[in-house]
Amino acid sequence: MLAAIPIPIAHFILIPLGPFIGGFFGGGIAKADKGKIIVFAAIVAGLMVLPVLFVFSIWMIFGIEEIMGFQSSIVIIVFALLIPYTWFGTMLGALVSYAVRKNQE
Repeated sequence: MLAAIPIPIAHFILIPLGPFIGGFFGGGIAKADKGKIIVFAAIVAGLMVLPVLFVFSIWMIFGIEEIMGFQSSIVIIVFALLIPYTWFGTMLGALVSYAVRKNQE
């Protein structure tokens, strides 16, 4: 039971590195080269649009102030920053993955 304690702590610390880690491993699996890195990151960031659209649809149907208890402008700002953050982190991770693969050759 004590061995399971560090798992949530590690996930809490590594949340901001999620796009980078995903880009590193995803870029390695997809074998993204120079031209495909930006496209790969754009696809991953495009997938982040799906939860954003889901939350916005819930917001339009029910009203976000009643559900979450805070202003909707905060949610809009967070989502406006989340998608470019995901794109940049994924692109950086895929770029590092490409550099590692290039050095191994």
